[in-house]
Order: sequence, then structure tokens, then C-alpha cells
Amino acid sequence: MLLNPLTFHTPTTISQAAELYSTLGGARILAGGTFLLNSLKLLKRKGLKTPKNVISLKRIPELVGMTADSQGLTIGSMTTIDEIFESPLLKDNFQVLRIVCRNISTQPIRNVATLGGNLTCRYTWTEMPAVMIGLEAQLHFIDNKGQASSLSAEEFYKAAAKTDKILTHVRIPRDTKAAIAYRRARKSSNVDIPLLSLLIKTYFEGNRFTKTHVSVNNCVAFAQRDQVLEQFLNAAVCSKTIAQEALDHLDKNIYDNRSDEYKQHIFRISIKGAIEELITKQAKKS
Repeated sequence: MLLNPLTFHTPTTISQAAELYSTLGGARILAGGTFLLNSLKLLKRKGLKTPKNVISLKRIPELVGMTADSQGLTIGSMTTIDEIFESPLLKDNFQVLRIVCRNISTQPIRNVATLGGNLTCRYTWTEMPAVMIGLEAQLHFIDNKGQASSLSAEEFYKAAAKTDKILTHVRIPRDTKAAIAYRRARKSSNVDIPLLSLLIKTYFEGNRFTKTHVSVNNCVAFAQRDQVLEQFLNAAVCSKTIAQEALDHLDKNIYDNRSDEYKQHIFRISIKGAIEELITKQAKKS
């Protein structure tokens, strides 16, 4: 299908992109293109209005790449999923990103899909939002006047991922003490998009959970924290039964929302498995 006529802009600096974004009303931002192009086709198919201007970020070198220091990891918004997967910088709490990236779609998609596109596309089923909330990432933006700002991933998704700014990079704090477990359940054997993505981060003091973060994407609503489960785990002691007991302490608004019995069952299996993984890791350290 051919797209409706549009003007394709290719700025080479962030400031150029910001200026275009401020002067071209209704322009859409193009990152890797795996979401936007399908969206434009769908709009045309339905006979709806499509944007007259698209601003590609592909030729802006400042938006690509990864750096790390003792305090954290910085990932440019135009860094591809495959580039993240292959990075030697994924150590400490960043290691989970390799697992997440490996499970995103297919290799051809990972070669072009970007972190920024995954985070800001406003599809509720993408993998990275729950992970960034769990890792307590900060999202950095630039507005149409060139002013920089930042927002925690948690706050960004509480606001339904709405923004009129350009995402420039993500900063994740380094954490050498956290225990992390990640789960992803695919929608079906034929459709490789998530039914659920889940990240649990906690700190063990002896055999107790502390400062636990449970971030969940049920692929219906935007990613969020399950604070009911967090409170239960933070008051719990590691035991053979704690993972099963935890299933009676979930925020039902997250898991029961538009979910049939099968989906709820998959959610419970994933949560139980993640908690058991954390307990097993801790037992090996003790």
C-alpha cells in the first residue's frame, strides 16, 4: 500500500529536529519506523487523516549509541534494539536488557527498531516500558524550543506516554546489589507480541525482601507498578511457599482488566516463576 503524500524531513542535529517540530503543526516523529509506518497505512486504510510532515531522526548522530560510567548507563533514543543486545556495557542490573532485547520480535525488526520508538509509540504492548519502570530509568527530552527536561519512566507512563517533546536518551542508574527477574509471555504461538511483560527488582537483607519494585505491562493499559504485591513481598520472608502465597496479594485491577481465565492463569504463572527465580538466586548466594 502506498502512503498518502507527505513531506519527509531529515534533520542532522537535535536543534534542527526541534525547530522543525515546532514549526510543522501535526508532524510525526519517525524513529525506526516499525510502528509509525504501520500506523500511517492503517489510517489511510480507514480513510482517516494522515500527517503531511514526517520528521526522521535517523541522521542525528547524537541520538545513537551507549555510554556507561560508575553511576549508570545512557542509551540514545535512536539506538536499535540489536545494538543494545550486542553491547558489552550490559553488566550489573543492565544485564536484563539483553534478555528483553532478545525477546523482541524478529532479527530484521530488531535491526531497525529503536529504544525511543519502543518507549514512545504509545502502543500498550511493547516490552521496554515495564523494564524501564523497574530499573528506575529517567527519560530525557527536548522541547520545540530546544529546552531539555527529564521525567521518570514511571511518571511518563502514568501520563499515558503523552508528550509533545522529542526523546533524546534514557539514563538508567547502575545497581550492583539488586536482584532482578524478568518474564515475558507471548500473545500466541502465531503472534509474537507480548501478552504480559513483568520485571521484579528487590534487595535481600538476609532472607527478607526489601525495597521491591514490581513493574507490569498487561498489554491493555500502560505499564505500571503492582504496589499491592510490592507491599506483600516487602513484609515477607523467603520460603518454599512464598511465591504461591504472593498470588493472593496482587493488584486485581492490573491482571483482571479485560483478561479471560487463560490470560489470568498465564499472569499468575509468570509472577510465581519470577519470584521463585529470585529466591533461588538468593539461596545460591547464602
